Amino acid sequence: MQDNLQFHRPSENLPPLQPGEAQPSFSDLQQAAEWFAVLRDEDAGEAARRRWRQWLEEDGGHRAAWQRVETVNAEFGVMPEALTHRVLSQSGLRRRKAIKTLAWLATGVTVAGGLGSSREVRDYVAALNAQYRTGVGQTSRQQLADGSILWLNTASAADAEFSDVLRRVVLHRGEIMIQTAHDNRQPARPLVVDVAAGRMQALGTRFLVRLEDNDTMLTVLEGRVMVTPSGKGTPQLVEAGSRVRFDEDRVEAPAPSDESMAAWSRQLLMPDGMRLDEFIAELGRYRRGYLGCAPEVASLRLVGVYPLNDIDRILNTLEATLPVKVRRILPWWVTVEAAAPDRHPE
Repeated sequence: MQDNLQFHRPSENLPPLQPGEAQPSFSDLQQAAEWFAVLRDEDAGEAARRRWRQWLEEDGGHRAAWQRVETVNAEFGVMPEALTHRVLSQSGLRRRKAIKTLAWLATGVTVAGGLGSSREVRDYVAALNAQYRTGVGQTSRQQLADGSILWLNTASAADAEFSDVLRRVVLHRGEIMIQTAHDNRQPARPLVVDVAAGRMQALGTRFLVRLEDNDTMLTVLEGRVMVTPSGKGTPQLVEAGSRVRFDEDRVEAPAPSDESMAAWSRQLLMPDGMRLDEFIAELGRYRRGYLGCAPEVASLRLVGVYPLNDIDRILNTLEATLPVKVRRILPWWVTVEAAAPDRHPE
């Protein structure tokens, strides 16, 4: 039986979610994953499917949760990483044709909920064709033509375009860190990082740029960076030890930053009083599938150093040191929940 349960997609029998309709709770998501596990079993009968359909029709949050589970499953069934690797290993005309094919497949993911607009599809294809790329759980260190160092975090993609007047890095997806080098050209060429929301110009610096759902996060560790939004926002100079969020129309007030935010470049996570739900969300960037945190344990705080080369070991450590348990409903659907009342870490 195929993992992707296309034969009973709820969209075939239920009205689509309406704007403002209930969003799935953690409990909704757990129930949806459990139903997915039941229905993928070859022994699941019509009675089980009727109960599933009844559950699905009860609440908009149930339908939204089911769509989320299907979307996560589609990451494994629609665009397998091996296919992407084979496409990108081509060269010349064959590579360009193959990328067009992946672009067509990407529009299919849009239907499944993975991509939401033509702009996102364009960004997705640009990332596939980028000069520098990393997969989920991978990081990379690159030396650019001027001697600057570019680090890429998990699932990231960027291009470097150097001309006679400008040193330009374009971030398409994920997160990068740049350690700028002195430009030997006279006059010296500015080094900039471009994202859809605007441009960042380095002023002798080391800094991180991270694309998030609706914003871009800039973290300056050394030197200064000038942020210029691409819309109506006012340019802002960001000093070392600060981070800002910005979009096309505004730059938020700076917040403090520190070296722990660059720990991923050494394959580490270093929470210092971080909430458990925030830590789990960050950890989830380094593995495929869904990694969730129950509301009952979300506010627990973490400190320490966690190597990113073994996510399961990190989860086991959480079980051993916090009053939590790790629940694996499916290989790609894992949650951190409250431990039984009589269980306490040693």
